This record gives sequence, C-alpha cells and structure tokens, in this order.
Amino acid sequence: MKKTPTHFISCDWGTSNFRLHVVALDALKIIHTLATTKGVKVVYGEFLQQEKLSQTDFFAEYLQKQVQQLPKEHQNHLIIASGMITANIGMSEMPYAQMPFQKDGSSLLSKKITLNTGLEILLISGVSDAFGMMRGEETQAIGLSENMTNEDSILILPGTHSKHLTYTNGQFTALKSYMTGEVFELLATKSILSNSIKKTPINSSLEAHFLKGVQLGVKGELSANLFSIRANDLAKKATHEENYYFLSGLLIGDELAYLKETSQKIYIAAPASLSKLYQLGLDYIIGSDNYILFNEAIVEKAIIIGQQKIGI
Repeated sequence: MKKTPTHFISCDWGTSNFRLHVVALDALKIIHTLATTKGVKVVYGEFLQQEKLSQTDFFAEYLQKQVQQLPKEHQNHLIIASGMITANIGMSEMPYAQMPFQKDGSSLLSKKITLNTGLEILLISGVSDAFGMMRGEETQAIGLSENMTNEDSILILPGTHSKHLTYTNGQFTALKSYMTGEVFELLATKSILSNSIKKTPINSSLEAHFLKGVQLGVKGELSANLFSIRANDLAKKATHEENYYFLSGLLIGDELAYLKETSQKIYIAAPASLSKLYQLGLDYIIGSDNYILFNEAIVEKAIIIGQQKIGI
C-alpha cells in the first residue's frame, strides 16, 4: 500500500528567481526554504552554451542539485512545480489551459515526470485567453481564492507583467495583462529618462509626486507626460528621486484607471516591494474602503496552497 504523503516540495521557478519550500501537509507549514536568482531565463541561457544535455535534462540537473541541498530526510518528496518551468524556455514545455478555470484547480493542465534518479515532479501549466497568458499566477490565484468570497470581483497581481483576473461564482473567467513593471524598467534604465531617475525609499514628500503621476495616469495622460520627467530634471524642477516616483505613479495610474468605473469587489496581492505603491494608487482611485489588500503572509503562502490543491 502506498504511504500517504506527509510533505511535498514546492518549486516556484520564475523568469528571474528559483525557490524551493519543503512543506508539511498537515498544516501547510514551510519547514525549509532554498532560494536562488537562477530563474528560467538564466538557466536557459546556460543551456544554450552547451551541447551535452537536452533542455529537459539540463534543467533537471540544476533542480536535482538544489534538492540535494535540502535536509536529507526531505529530498525524496514529490515536487510540485509551477511558473515558467513549463514555458518553451523552461524544463518541459506544456500548452496553456484555457480560461475560465476553477478555484479548485481541476481545469488546469498538469503532468508528472520521473527523473532518472527516481525523483517525481508534477508540472503545472499556465492559463491563457485571447488577451493574455500567465504561468505561475494561476496557481497563486487558486491559493488566494481561499480568502475571497464568491461575489463578482477582480484579483490584481502586480508584477513585471501585472495580471488582473475577473472572478465570479468560484471560477476565474477573464484575464488582463499589463506590462507596467517591464515598461517602468525599460524607461528607467534604457530610455532618455534613465539619467533623470534614481530609486530611493519612499517618504511622505515622495508620495506626493507619486500621486501626481497617478492623477495624470488615470486621466489617460501617460505618454503626454513622460518627457516632462526629462524636462523637469534639466530645469531643476524635480529631483531624480521625485521623478522616479512620478514615473511609477503615471504607469500604475494608467494600469488601475478603469477601476474607477467598476462596482466589482477588488482584491490585491502585491509583493512587498510594490504593496505600498499600489495601495496609494487604489486609495486615490477607488478609496481605501473599496478593496482588500492581502497581507504578506497570505501572499507568500498562496502558491503553496494552490500547488497543494492542484497536486495532492
């Protein structure tokens, strides 16, 4: 008789980061974590520099080396993996499931593979519709749905490519993708604005510049105000730090602008680095009483809950 599992290894392999968690199933408690900056993009680049191993074997070799750094008694648990691991630049490409998808994960695609060491991996694919696609966020959304009611709502997942998911009656029905994070990175590091921008921790004075950007972004005046960042720098009307938050406000305001017209309930699950900014933006656009901001603990555990619902 096969033993009932007591643990699993959660693998969240994104474009830029790699994380393993050893999870105790009885309370979904994380008992060990290993993280690196070797996301799928980096590992794929290294794969292209060699000819010895296939793409799947090359990724599997890296994964197994990381698993071997976990406590010995936890190295043979089932690995449940989501994120870019199933992309064409990942370990094993899988097709997207189609919207809508159920909160229990039953409509997602998954497959189990066994490595030559005997290690078992359950791969979870992403989701797409006519307007976008995602890998990893669907698993996070399933985990977050534990904290959502069944009423019509929108779940916002800020990031490099922010996802806005429409949710109703136990299923996610539509997807919007916004390139907010990537556009900010390109403008701040690769454009003519790059010498006019400098990152620094936010304070009350910088919040005012952020909100000025939000106000213009909400009005649809993003493009018309980008060059003002350069002009204000040259004219010494704004510091590089003030410009940083003004640009951030323009882009976030543009992303969130449509919410001022919605009556749906709003949930947001932002990483710590973005939580404050999106909170300020939502406060301005729809008011602090009209959305629910998930705390860091809920956000961190969401992928693990989603993986457990799909794979165990």
